[in-house]
Amino acid sequence: MSTPDRPGTGPDEPREGEEPRPHPDIDAEFARLTEGLSLDEDPLTVEDVLDAPAADEEEGEPTIAVVATSVASAKALAGAIRLGREARTDGIDIPTGTSTHDTPSGALAVGPLREAAAHDLAAIASTALQRSGIVLFWRRGDRMTATRYRNGERGEDISPAIVLGAVDDVVEQLLLGATTLEQLGEGIDPSGLSRSQALRWIAFGKKRK
Repeated sequence: MSTPDRPGTGPDEPREGEEPRPHPDIDAEFARLTEGLSLDEDPLTVEDVLDAPAADEEEGEPTIAVVATSVASAKALAGAIRLGREARTDGIDIPTGTSTHDTPSGALAVGPLREAAAHDLAAIASTALQRSGIVLFWRRGDRMTATRYRNGERGEDISPAIVLGAVDDVVEQLLLGATTLEQLGEGIDPSGLSRSQALRWIAFGKKRK
């Protein structure tokens, strides 16, 4: 059975024979903890965080990815990429903005892609092309890379200068900004193909137009 506290025995009250305990100066403690903080600024909201620009956007540097292949036509490459996505088991998808284009040296898959998306595209394309090796070129600002892919797997990184001579001149022009994606033309979006259309284009789109 509990008994009521006797006067003078509460947690903040001095016991018999003790000096009274000083109460903390709440205003002074609050002022110390908030020193240097501006309470006039609006607090950060969830929308502020979601609307914050990504690192690539902050740098203001456009990105471009070019997957160089030996496929004879843009139609056949678009069909291969569509089926390559279906064959993947890791769930990666064809990056938004991807398009395929014809060149005399082999069809290209290009897009204004960030680095991770560029490697996704190369992995999908090389899954469908199996033993045919491809090269992914990627650039942002002063940084340019080249990476080999085969059988859906990433290979070694190589110097772009070594392999640029083996592909059409438009690849270098795209990477250097001498030719833009808009100047390259609309191209073909592989993600917009049905499976049956992709199969037809692979079967009948092998001749260069």
